[in-house]
Formats: sequence, structure tokens, C-alpha cells
Amino acid sequence: MTFKKVIALLLVFVLAGAMLVSCNTDDSNSKDDIGETSGSNFELFSNLPEKNYGGTTFTVYVEGDALDRYRSVEICPNDSAPSVISDAVAERNALVEQAFGVVISEIRTTGADGSGEMVTNVQNEIVAGTNTYDAVMAYLPNAGTLAANGNLYELQDMEYFHFDEPYWDSSALESLSVAGVNYFAVGDMNLLAYDCTHCIVFNKDVVAENNLDNPYDLVYDGTWTFDKLLSMAKAITKDSTGDGTMNLEDTWGFLINSNYPNSMYFGSGETLTTKDSDDLPTLAVKGNRQSSVFAKIFDICSNDAVARIEDYYSDYSDIYLQATKTVAEKRALFRSMAVVDIQEMGDFECNFGIIPTPKYEEDQENYCSYVSVVYASSVCLPLSVRDVEMSSIIIEALCQASTNTVKTNYYDNMLKLRKLQDDDGEAMLDIIFGNRVYELAAVYSWGAASVYDANSLVNFMNTVAFSGSNTFASAFEAIEPTVKADIEDFINNLD
Repeated sequence: MTFKKVIALLLVFVLAGAMLVSCNTDDSNSKDDIGETSGSNFELFSNLPEKNYGGTTFTVYVEGDALDRYRSVEICPNDSAPSVISDAVAERNALVEQAFGVVISEIRTTGADGSGEMVTNVQNEIVAGTNTYDAVMAYLPNAGTLAANGNLYELQDMEYFHFDEPYWDSSALESLSVAGVNYFAVGDMNLLAYDCTHCIVFNKDVVAENNLDNPYDLVYDGTWTFDKLLSMAKAITKDSTGDGTMNLEDTWGFLINSNYPNSMYFGSGETLTTKDSDDLPTLAVKGNRQSSVFAKIFDICSNDAVARIEDYYSDYSDIYLQATKTVAEKRALFRSMAVVDIQEMGDFECNFGIIPTPKYEEDQENYCSYVSVVYASSVCLPLSVRDVEMSSIIIEALCQASTNTVKTNYYDNMLKLRKLQDDDGEAMLDIIFGNRVYELAAVYSWGAASVYDANSLVNFMNTVAFSGSNTFASAFEAIEPTVKADIEDFINNLD
């Protein structure tokens, strides 16, 4: 290990929690210490009132089992979760239950993905005047719909939410507020927000056998860039079956998910929207740097060394599992994925590593890791809750008690100690989680009826990147009037 690498590792561990409010090339950082709760001298629940609710059942509405990879295991122990997580959830709940005299319970959605069940049921509660749910753990787009429809309490001024503490994600709070208002928040209890953070895995044996640069060293040196990814991918791609066609049985430089061009765009430090001095959203796509960033993304996605994973849907029962297998079998150098898929990597005999999304260019200050908000969870309080003070106290307690139980076990035991095989991998996770990026346009689906729409602001770049023709400027111009109108309507509908 070089002296430079040693120093870099030490700096990573010392500064691991630096959480970016913006991933542009400035020095705006905020603290989110891994495994700590508001500093070493913090006493659990010391900033909350002494309350005893006499055994009241506190019910949280969570996203259920429609999506195997993205089910909630955050509130109550769940058979589908690894035992280390379920045990940590039980430990966390016991702390809160004993301190406040409540019984933590959950209700899970049962409808198919995209059914809108959570939104419908929360709105029905408000109309009916019933109060089945004391809090809601909604996927961020569902939380956005509820917020836009006026169904949620404003959280930022509630007495018992301490959003300045590091168990709350300051990047999410600042990125996803509108007009100074937070209707939903992300904290240490929101494991799905960690799961949905994008990254890249690589096969270390492929690196060594092809005498390629060590990706860890590239990250430490600040030279892990779009250009470097593509040059390394080109070096190993080949028709290894010799049949004249390329599929996932051949050898690829980079297996990319259809939604990863967006992540690369965010990885460059760019965003789709920014906010003005009144904390209101405005478009941030037009500009020379934005066009140049996308041009490089397009070149990568169009290159013969890069395979879009979803192009092979019809060939395999689980295309994403197959992509993971291709990496494990040393037939792919790099693969984009969400952190949740690291668990799948650990099920193979594979010498793998994990790195952040590359920079656009070396002089970019930070690596930026996009949280794909579609299935990332948030916490919110519907207007139907029976006792808003109780809800705020118990949710705050659950969040701060999650740091040294749920989050620590997720981060250290399951990812670092069980799945990642070296100190470098652990340091990479610190970089990835310490520089997470959220995007308002993904929460509110501006430009289309759904976040899944190919022509929405959040998806148009993904569509163009694999189209075979770089129509970035014209594609944006085509949706710009609709996007602007949606943002204007959104702002006009604010209370």
C-alpha cells in the first residue's frame, strides 16, 4: 500500500460522514457520522420529553412485498430480512417501547407495484376522519404525491423533530424541501434510501488478470472518471463464445442499467433542478457543461464495450441476477447497480469490489452518488394522525435509536463485514453514502404523469443515452414547456 493510499484511507475514515448538500464543485459539506448518534456524548432520547403512552400501539404504514428487492424491513422484524437486520430492528423498537410506553406495529401495503395503494389509503383516511396510521414510511414519489395534494403535515417546525442532528439526512432535507418546508424526511431508519443509492461493482480478478489500473487507487487519487471507465471497459470486451454475436455469455467492459445514465449525470455534479433564493425549484439542465457531460455519457452508452442489461430481458428469468452472475464469472469488469444488489454479489464466489459513480473530470471535487428515489423510503405524518405530538416524538425516537442498532448493523455487519472483503471496500461505502444526491424532479415526476414515463424530466436522458443518436438538446427542448408548466403549477398549488 502506497503512502498516498494510506493517507487517503485515513482521511476517508476521519471524514467518512461528510454529507454533501450539493455535489457541485464547492466545499458545502454537512456531517453524517457513520455509527454515531449526535456525537460521542449524546444520550439517547435526551432531547425528547418524558412521556408514557400507557401501552398504546403505534402503527406505521409501510411499503410491502410487491417488490422483492425494495420491501420495507425498517419498522418491524421481517422474515424476508437478514436476521442481523431483524434483530437490530427488534432491539431498536424495544428501546423506544420501554422509554415511551408504546408498542411498535406496522401495516404493509399489499397491492402490486404502481397500484397507488398507499396514496389512496392515506387519502381515504383523511376524508373519512379515521386515524389508522400514526406515521407513514412512503416511497419518495408516493410521499411527493401526498405532499402535493396537501395530505401531509409540515415537519420542519415541529418541536420534537431535531433535523440538525446527524441521524437525519441533511442532504435529503435540504434537497427535497420546497419553500422552506419539509413534508417528508429521510434518516437512519430509512434503510431503503441506503439500498437505492447507486454505485459500481467490479471484479478484482479481471482487473489483475488484464493488468488494469486498480479502481480503488483511481478513486483515492481522484482520477476515477468517465473517460477512465470507458478506456478500461474497452480493454477487456470480446466475443468470448466466438459465435459472432454479443450477449451476456460474452465478456463485457461495463454492464449498465437503463436508469444509470441519470446517475452518471448526477455523478458529474450536475442536477436536473436547482432552487432559487426562496427555496423554489427551477430548471438546471441547459448549459455548456451540461451538454458536455451528457455527450460523454452518450459516448459510453453507445460504445460496443458497454451492454445495457435490460436489452437481454427475454433471454433470462431474472436479468439482473444474470448480470451479477456475469460479473462473478469474470465475464464483466464493471456493473452498475443499487447498493441493495451487493447482497446478491455476496452469494457468489467472486472477488469483487465497490466504487462510486465516476467523476466527469479529474478536477471535480467530489464523487456524487445518486439515490434513485423511486423505491427509497421516507417518513411523513398524514393529516389524519390521531396525535401529531406523539407521532413526532416516536418517529424522532425511532430515528435516533436506529443509528447504533439498525443502521450500524446494516452498514457494518451486513455490508462491510459480511459482503465486502477488504478495507478499501469499506472506505468506498463511506464515500458513496457520504455523498448522496436527491432530485426533486424524480419525486414529483415533472414533465410526465409518472416517474416511469420515458419523457419525464428525470428519464429523458436515460432514453436518449441508448437511442443511438445524441438528441440531448432537442429532447430537452421538446419536454421543457411541459416541465416548466408542471413546476409552475406545483409552486402555485403550495399553501
